[in-house]
Amino acid sequence: MRYYIVDDNIGTVKSLENIIKSKKLGSVCGYSTSPEIAIGEILEDRPDIVLVDFLMGDMDGVEMIEKIRMKNEEICFVMISKVSDKSMIQTAYTAGIEFFINKPINIVEVETVLNKVMEKIRMSGMLSQLKNIMSSADSMGSSKATSEAPKTSYKDIDHLLSNLGMLGEKGCQDIRRAYNFMIENDREYGKSVMAHLEESGDDSAKNIEQRMRRAIKKGLTNTANIMLDDSYSDIVDLYARYVFDFSTIREEMNCVSGKSITGGRVSIAKFMDGLVHFSKG
Repeated sequence: MRYYIVDDNIGTVKSLENIIKSKKLGSVCGYSTSPEIAIGEILEDRPDIVLVDFLMGDMDGVEMIEKIRMKNEEICFVMISKVSDKSMIQTAYTAGIEFFINKPINIVEVETVLNKVMEKIRMSGMLSQLKNIMSSADSMGSSKATSEAPKTSYKDIDHLLSNLGMLGEKGCQDIRRAYNFMIENDREYGKSVMAHLEESGDDSAKNIEQRMRRAIKKGLTNTANIMLDDSYSDIVDLYARYVFDFSTIREEMNCVSGKSITGGRVSIAKFMDGLVHFSKG
């Protein structure tokens, strides 16, 4: 994959470039600290993925994306920012970003997010090829391909996991596997889900649940920290309310602020069922 990086902080640009190179995620074909310069270079070089800062001095990331989208709709965008304002996030997703990478930059999160974006690009390519093959077969009359459209269009849960700061946790992979099984089989979270994970993997249900619990606890703690900062509290309306009870968040906030020894209690069932509810919303 070929990347282009846009950030008015050259330190952030170099950090992202080093992560991409060291983790063998692809090559950086260019970068700029100026959105105006970046637009021309991106349209000319046509990178696969553009990493763009949300807030920049001359032009914000959303405006830059919109200008590029008018001439090229195939480029994937990943937004880099610590902004969690509800309306700003919605504006960014509407503009066509794929994911957020939170600041300060975390190596594990960057690697995880970019791997997911690359996987999405590869899947889109495969689906495009399949559609072309089916279209050609129909026009030649050699075969009749029919497919049933999915009954529900599900949201990508990685948006939620990313904004709760969980993507870098090992348990996220187990959470995704459980979620996929629940969606595909129309199941609520329970023993049958864990039995499937145990049978289809190489670990015990106990170890899988421990990883999931640690990942969810990380998300809960991050949510509590966000809630303690009023400027970022809108993230609860967007994401956390689906997977955590407010009383649980309040208990974790008391623990984080030193008012209590014990924090909020993690419920894997509440979290997983909440993911399904979020994806259908």
